[in-house]
Amino acid sequence: MTDGDAPRMPQRRVVLKAGGTALMGAWLLSGCESSQPVDDRLRGPDRPTPRARFLTDAELRTLRALVDRLIPAGLQPGAAAAHAEEAIDALLAAFMTDPPLIHAGGPYSDRAGGTRNDFERFMPLDDYEALAWRIVIEGSLGRPEREFNGPVVGLQQIYRDGLAHLEARAAQLATGVLPAALGDILRERLGDTPLSDVLDLVNSLTGTEGFADLPALLRDVIVLDYSDAQVQALIDVAFPGTLDGTYGAPEYGGNRDLVGWTSTGWPGDVQPRGWTDSEVIHRDPPGPFDALLPPSYGGVDFGPPAAGVRARPEFELPPLLIAAGETLAATIMNAEGSLAALQRRLAVQDRVRPEWIWRAAHG
Repeated sequence: MTDGDAPRMPQRRVVLKAGGTALMGAWLLSGCESSQPVDDRLRGPDRPTPRARFLTDAELRTLRALVDRLIPAGLQPGAAAAHAEEAIDALLAAFMTDPPLIHAGGPYSDRAGGTRNDFERFMPLDDYEALAWRIVIEGSLGRPEREFNGPVVGLQQIYRDGLAHLEARAAQLATGVLPAALGDILRERLGDTPLSDVLDLVNSLTGTEGFADLPALLRDVIVLDYSDAQVQALIDVAFPGTLDGTYGAPEYGGNRDLVGWTSTGWPGDVQPRGWTDSEVIHRDPPGPFDALLPPSYGGVDFGPPAAGVRARPEFELPPLLIAAGETLAATIMNAEGSLAALQRRLAVQDRVRPEWIWRAAHG
């Protein structure tokens, strides 16, 4: 990648709108108010489903330090404030509770007038669903009934091995072993950060630091080393998991104090209150980055036109921006959750220091 190919990551509001990255099923429950009676089968068990733990305290601390670099705090709270690592751990431990912590119940939480929080009561899985999710989370484990498509390494093993590898890389830094691609990382990924900044931080290490103890800049050096296949295998699952944990429904373990929703202007689940007629019919006021979104998000809404008058907004998006918005949405979706693939696809012709992955204060 050349100097002019540094990736520009979209603002997190753009990612959420255009890419549809959050996979939490409870998000789908927010919509227009319905007068239909609630089927009790949607509500889940009588008691809230407890969460279990899979990762050790040390592993959870390492994971927290990782998600902090994937969505760092800046002008808005990041993944650490949302405790995204706890949502990831809850998924890894999904089958340690009954029912498994996979699909939140519904249709209402108690955030918008519901009498109880149905989201806390997770839904039982049928045999097919349970098998599919166990393969994803636990892996095939050499069991014939799980290897009809071949062996599968589960999320539990990917996270456990990947977090251990981050600790090993942190120990290497203290001995002066730097990534072979350090120059490319500094030039292309960290906005021409001077090598002297990295060396000063490395020289200050005592050799007792784990990954979570490293300054943010040194954690970035490890995370952004695309020549390290083990790190990138972890990032490919941790990046979408961090998005889910930061911006998903809090019942899944993240989005602490709703920081993921409030920081992006997302109103959250609105049932049973629902949306007003005006909110359903009219567009939101355009934001500064909405010109980069697909046409369905562009323009300004001035209410219904007068009888016999064709509606026409005051401005229309130029064709170039319309094409750019459509391309951006397709790019995010085509990356299929891989951070490395997304960054490669978003390479542009000017160098930019990504706000979401670099913090000037090193910590």
